[in-house]
Order: sequence, then structure tokens, then C-alpha cells
Amino acid sequence: MRESIFSKVFFRDSSLNVKLFTWIKLTLLESYLGEQVIDIILSVSSYQTKDITWAGNDTVVGGYKGELEYFIPATLINKFLKRQILELLEIKYLRQYQVLIMEPGEAGNQQYSANPKNLPILSELKLSYNTIWVAINVTIDALVYILTHDISAALVSGAVIEFIRRFKF
Repeated sequence: MRESIFSKVFFRDSSLNVKLFTWIKLTLLESYLGEQVIDIILSVSSYQTKDITWAGNDTVVGGYKGELEYFIPATLINKFLKRQILELLEIKYLRQYQVLIMEPGEAGNQQYSANPKNLPILSELKLSYNTIWVAINVTIDALVYILTHDISAALVSGAVIEFIRRFKF
């Protein structure tokens, strides 16, 4: 059985040479939009560039290949965070989790695609993101209740957190 990916979300590999502040910033950004990124990676991973031939010697090359920017979900907020999201994709998804792979493309630019060997990690990452959001929600709800002694305020804060988690415009 594979080792849990949960610890890799929070603890950086020392070989990455990423500063602590940058890692925290990327982890917060990843918690916010990680599920969307995973959905894109999973969607494009099944794209086939050749017909499947069982008897022939042709190798099926699977997965869409494109620039790293292609893996950014197209939302208004992400448009303004493009530079940080590209950094997130390169550091965490390409180098830390290795769910993306880089290949030389035509005209010398780099092309990226899903790493078929590490696709199961994506489901585990989704579980990690959900766990992070539940922990955030419970913590904030408890703090609001402790400070206000009002269950309605705690429920409203939980609803606001859930709104932020689900609706990324």
C-alpha cells in the first residue's frame, strides 16, 4: 500500500528548496482550488492521441499535453492569481506530488500532462482537501460559538465557510 499523501500536503520535501512562507502560501492556495485542479487533471488524463490497437505495435499515448496554464481553472479570482497558481502547479503538483509530468514540446516550449503512474494520488489529495476544510469549518464554528455563545452565529459562520469552499467564481 502507498504512503499517505496527507503529510506531503503540509510538509515540503527538502530537495525542493522552497521557503517556508512560500510553502504556506501555496498550501493555502492549494486548499482553496485544489479540487478544481484535480478535476482538470483527471479530465484530461483520459484523452487519447492515437487509436487503441491491440494486435499492432502502436503505443497508445494517453493524456492531453499542453502548457501549464491549461491546468488553471478559468475563474475570475484565478485570473488575478495566475502567477501564484502557476507556481503552485510547478512546485506542488509537478515536483512534490509528481501528478504532472513535463515533456519537451514543439517549438521548444514545455508541455505538461497527467502522470499516469500517480493518478491514484489525486483521489487521496481530494480527501486531504476535504479534511482541511472540515477542520477549518469546525475550528471557526467552535471559536464563534465560544466568543458569542450563539449557536445561530456558529451556524452562519459554518455556512459562510462552506459557501467559500464550494462557490469559486
